[in-house]
Amino acid sequence: MYVAFYISYLSMVFFGIYLTRTYENVDDFRWKGVINEANIHPRPEGYGNGEKIFIAAMFRNNAAVFPYWWRQMIRYINYAGADNVFVSIVESNSEDDTVGMLRDFDLELAAMNVSRRIIIGDQTPKKDRISFLSSLRNRVMDPLVEMGGYDRVLFSNDVFIEAEAMVELMETRGGDWDFVCGLDFGPWGLYDQWVIRDRLGNTLSTNWPYIFEHQGLNAMIREEAVPVFSCWNGIVAFKAEPFLPHNLRTPGRLSTSPLSHPLPPTHPAYPLPANFTPAESAPVQFRPNGKNEPCYTSESFNLPYDFQRQYDMQKIYVSPRVITAYDYDYYVWFKFVLRHWAVKWFIENIENGYNYQATKLVQGNLENLWKWDGGDCHPFW
Repeated sequence: MYVAFYISYLSMVFFGIYLTRTYENVDDFRWKGVINEANIHPRPEGYGNGEKIFIAAMFRNNAAVFPYWWRQMIRYINYAGADNVFVSIVESNSEDDTVGMLRDFDLELAAMNVSRRIIIGDQTPKKDRISFLSSLRNRVMDPLVEMGGYDRVLFSNDVFIEAEAMVELMETRGGDWDFVCGLDFGPWGLYDQWVIRDRLGNTLSTNWPYIFEHQGLNAMIREEAVPVFSCWNGIVAFKAEPFLPHNLRTPGRLSTSPLSHPLPPTHPAYPLPANFTPAESAPVQFRPNGKNEPCYTSESFNLPYDFQRQYDMQKIYVSPRVITAYDYDYYVWFKFVLRHWAVKWFIENIENGYNYQATKLVQGNLENLWKWDGGDCHPFW
């Protein structure tokens, strides 16, 4: 009897140790080996596909998150190659240690021979929130607009994230995308509900598997790239070409065929000739709404919207394996606990959402929730 008891006890102990040692989801960390190699033996050309990546970020009072982000970004840069990246950061109005950390980060990038522009104490005039954020984001993008020479943009919010997730994002669909996003999480689940919309333009649930429409739901469950109408969740990547002035664009990267759908009259670029092509379009920018646009939207929504409307770039996806959060506790919960192989198996095969995924978190009066009808607004409450 005692032997059986001790065997059972030891079995539970060893199983518990095994569970803690296997906390990383294998699929989420499939790039870990090559990234570790890149950081042990860094080389200027990197270990990736050689694409030129413009890395963009904004920070304010982020002393809690920046050391983690810094460490993982260095790991990613060593993978992509110091010769293949440009780092552009804008900081404004921080009251904690963010400024000092950014200066140290700048010194490390200099030692790695990484091209960069890090602005500390930006004085962009404050306007309404969306106009102000649009101006800040455009300031981050200025070096790309001025010099060109980069294939894709990796734009990170002030989030906890792994270098493996950055590579995972860039490798979504083997790189066959125009705009791709991760997922960001907060106390109630999926965080940024204002911007993200499914491919039909509908709002999402905060609970897994988040999406209601059939195609996106199945892709999310299979952890494949999920087609969406818009997104900006924690970290995004997009093709650089639409931001470039005509003289810096590479021929053939933007379509020379007329737009498949005419611009709506409410769009700031309206009217355009019937035979107008994306290749002829002016450089895109982050923007607030136009004067005649009837709905209130984020600058982060308007960018993927303009990619589709103005440039006919329809390949917009969410990568379910790219997990981010703004708070470390929520990051650990959604990245490591809920994605632990044992917990994940239980959620997908036993619990299966308990139908909570069929509910929506609505801020405000439910009667005022407006469903996108295919027009040029998106839901806002």
